Formats: sequence, structure tokens, C-alpha cells
Amino acid sequence: MTASQTLRPTSLKEFKGKDDIKENLAIYIKAAKKNNACLDHCLFYGLPGTGKTSLAFIVANELERNIKVIQGTCLQRTVDIINLMLTLEKNDMIFIDEIHAINPQIHELLFSVMEDFALDISLGKDFNAKTTRIEIPKFTLIGATTTLGKISQPLQDRFGIIFNIKSYDEKSLIEIIDNVCEKINCALTKSEKEIVARNSKGIPRIAIRILKRIRDFREVDKKISIEEILHRLQIIDQGINIDDYEYLQALHKTNKPIGLKTLSQLLTIDVSTIETKIEPFLFTKKFIQKTNSGRTITIDGKKWLEKNIEKKF
Repeated sequence: MTASQTLRPTSLKEFKGKDDIKENLAIYIKAAKKNNACLDHCLFYGLPGTGKTSLAFIVANELERNIKVIQGTCLQRTVDIINLMLTLEKNDMIFIDEIHAINPQIHELLFSVMEDFALDISLGKDFNAKTTRIEIPKFTLIGATTTLGKISQPLQDRFGIIFNIKSYDEKSLIEIIDNVCEKINCALTKSEKEIVARNSKGIPRIAIRILKRIRDFREVDKKISIEEILHRLQIIDQGINIDDYEYLQALHKTNKPIGLKTLSQLLTIDVSTIETKIEPFLFTKKFIQKTNSGRTITIDGKKWLEKNIEKKF
């Protein structure tokens, strides 16, 4: 078991925050147990680091089921789906991370798998082609994605349980921080934990990353302040880091809408990273807005830059 895995919650009770999601999941799990049935297929979507993978493993733990894990990027050919399905036993679970990355051309094969628990395989070519149906054991598919819009509607419709895992409020983050601090032996004061929570963008994974670095710095210098550590980590204010800062600066200096590809060239950061790592939080803070011509910085974004101009690294 890796260090990152040991920090994952293993039960709904241990999973902090998202009470509405946990309460509903608990009901669905109890019903499946009572009827000795498979849980409906689940789709978890939301920002990276919000607990989608943790929830998938928790569901498997709560149901006491085997879970197979695979990345969507590994499912690009018909044979990839066939090989995966032929390894299943009754009531198994499959977790497909970044399910939007599955080749759209094989989505139709998943339809019969998810609805009818059967594989429709075409044998032969042209006029000699015949379709053979292979029954497979009933199972639960759990998909996770950071970009729901990239999943076709017909595939989305095959999921009976869909949850949007949004960013966390400060109270929930502090609960997570308390739990992680105990596990990694990182002693912080109440105010220090609040500072970490405020600079985590509402994302548990970011909070955990900061806590690990705090632990490292204080192994060497017990008196170093949280503020100095954040500065060394290039976190400026409210979780906004140097990449976010330079993104805002690019919009501010240009003073006109900029397209995503142009921003990528200016910042030398790939488009996917900008869309998934930088922009979501800045949109949430209303520091940027999207127009038909491209991205622009808002008045709030300009005010933040003016306030933090001296903190540039």
C-alpha cells in the first residue's frame, strides 16, 4: 500500500464533508446489500482532487466487493472492453478513472454491457459478419471524470447514480486536515490549520499536498512559519499560486479577450492544464470570465492583482 493510499478514507463515516452525497450513497448501498444485488452504475464528476476515487473505493469497501481499476485512456479498442469484461465475476465492481477518455467509437459496446450485462461481438467481415452475444456476470461500473461534457449523453444515461463532487467548504477541509495531520504526524495550531484550509482552493488533495510539505520544512526548521512555507511553495493568497498569478497577469497586460491556445503559448502551459488546474478556481472566485472572443480578467481579478503585486516571486 502506498503512502497516498493510506491517507484515503476507507468508509463513508471516515469521509469528511459531502453529507448529502454520503447519506444518499449509504441508502443505495444498504438497499443493494438487503437485496443481495449489484449497486446501480455510478458516475462521479467534479474537479481533480475532490474525492471521486476515494468514494469509488469506499463503495467497494462498504459492499465488500472486489474492485478493478483502469484508466479511460487504456480503453481505446473493442478488444480492451472485451478483455476487461471477461475478467469479471458476479457482483464485481469496475472503476474507470477519467472515463471521458474512452474512445467514443466503442461507447456502443458499453451500452449493452451496462444495460443487459452482455457483450455483442461482431465476427467476420462485410456480408459474412455475424453478431454473437456473450453473457457476462452482473457488475457495477463506477466512472469518474473531471469533464462531464466530454461524455456522450447516451453513455451518461446508462448511469443510475450520478453525483457532482464540488469543492469543499472551509469547515470540511479543516476536518480533513485534522485527520491527515494525525496520520502523517504533523502538529499544527488551530490558526495554522485555518490558513492551510484557506489556501487549498477547496480541494482536499491540495490541502494534503501542503500538509506534507509543511511536515518536511518543519523536520528541518521547527520555527519556520506557515506563511514562509506557503511563500516557498509559491502560494500567494487564497490558494492562488504562481501559475494562476501569471495567467491573471497575461489577461491584465493584454487588456482584451485572449483565446485558450494563445494563453497556452504565452504561459508555456498546455491547454488541458489551464482548463482543469488553473481556470476552475479563478472562475469560482469571479476573477476571470469567458466571452465569445476569449478569456478576460474581471474587476475583482484586477483588484486581487493590485493587492498582491508585491508578492510576486
